[in-house]
Amino acid sequence: MDQRETPLFDALMKYQNDQQYSFHVPGHKDGLTFLGRGKDLYKSILSIDGTEVIGLDDLYEPAEAILRAQELLKELYKTVKSYFLVNGSTVGNLAMIMSTCKPGDKVLVQRDSHKSIFNALKLARVKPVFISPEVSEVTQISTGLSKEALLLAFNEHPDAKALVLTYPNYYGIAKEDYPEIIGHAKEKGLLVLVDEAHGAHFILGQTVPPSALQMGADIVVQSAHKTLPAMTMGSYLHVNSKSVLTGNVESALELLQTSSPSYPIMASLDLARAYLASIDREKLQIILNKIDHFRHSLEQIGLKIINDRAGHQDPFKLILASNVGGFQLQESLERAGLYPEMADPNHVLLTLPIDDQIPIERLTPLFKIAFRDLPAKNNKGKISVFYPVEKLSRLAVTYEDAANLIKESVPLEESEGLVAAQMVVPYPPGIPLLIDGERILKAHIEQVKMLRRAGAKFHGLKKDQTILVYKK
Repeated sequence: MDQRETPLFDALMKYQNDQQYSFHVPGHKDGLTFLGRGKDLYKSILSIDGTEVIGLDDLYEPAEAILRAQELLKELYKTVKSYFLVNGSTVGNLAMIMSTCKPGDKVLVQRDSHKSIFNALKLARVKPVFISPEVSEVTQISTGLSKEALLLAFNEHPDAKALVLTYPNYYGIAKEDYPEIIGHAKEKGLLVLVDEAHGAHFILGQTVPPSALQMGADIVVQSAHKTLPAMTMGSYLHVNSKSVLTGNVESALELLQTSSPSYPIMASLDLARAYLASIDREKLQIILNKIDHFRHSLEQIGLKIINDRAGHQDPFKLILASNVGGFQLQESLERAGLYPEMADPNHVLLTLPIDDQIPIERLTPLFKIAFRDLPAKNNKGKISVFYPVEKLSRLAVTYEDAANLIKESVPLEESEGLVAAQMVVPYPPGIPLLIDGERILKAHIEQVKMLRRAGAKFHGLKKDQTILVYKK
């Protein structure tokens, strides 16, 4: 197959050229009917915002352009089968777990997973065992699971059916022993399910970490829109093993995903795949050289860039250390017109383009302006990340029992010892500090308070500082 092909995008171009007038949904009629103030901006993309008419195929019964586009995706990533997702990696994570796990199955889960993983576990009614990650002493960022913790989980829970991993983490740290971790799990007969949202580009090679697909994971979900040039919500799901029933995956996707998939998003996934395939070793080296130049230019103005040896870092993620606090640095950058990916109390994260044409080093003067009026430091020190002290932990209330319990709202300060009835999630990065069904410890409460003081925003914590718990 020719990876330069873009069959779905080409089909949309033909649709745009051939159609005289739309007598079908959507109601904007290829952009002709639209509010005046947005018409000029939207008209180009609306002209290809089609539906399942002749020539445009059907995402859930693909036979033409979508089938060809997904076959090209499968070939590039060397999988058993690959799918376009239009509801983000969230729907991929839901489908990944619900298509492979049955109610009551014991599942080993990396504790610093995205909230969509925990929602999937709840929907699947499994019995999760959480494995706490290691946390870097340098950055206070979790770096992933240790082999020791995983072996402990295998020994204490030999009846586990699956292992759910997050690789890389939000900061682009891809722990180098994950091939061994995945290998151990496969030897034990577990299905390995990986949220690789931030690693759609990991098949590039060279100094870019390897994909979990290359390590033998059974299903891998990727947010193409996070690092590849695809539209927001555009993602991929890859079945990488014949141990996974593709029919179950397809049924789950049809159940969970919209019945009106966005053609612009799907076409952008087609184009993103072709773009990734066009990057050869020479072009990648040029891009990496430009990033190195950018890094050096930022260091020359006094910026500290984290290169933590606890894990192999994605070169397209830059972690900036901040003496004044990450949220304060983020605000200063935004005032200068620079919008970072996210901040935490200690850092700011930049997601860099996989592109040899964008002169990002020319933006260094704006970074210099952003730092100009910041104080030299604050006196709060680093805020540590809290995970359960025990390597392995379970829910205090199972999903089955929780369905029959009454919820009530209590002040956060009075919640110690109670069981959370909702997730409390600093967002971004979307990793729950508290999970639905987890017992609330004093350390959880102190962590929330510290993060709020530092400037973090939360999902699941009400404005009046109350939290939902299960009534005793």
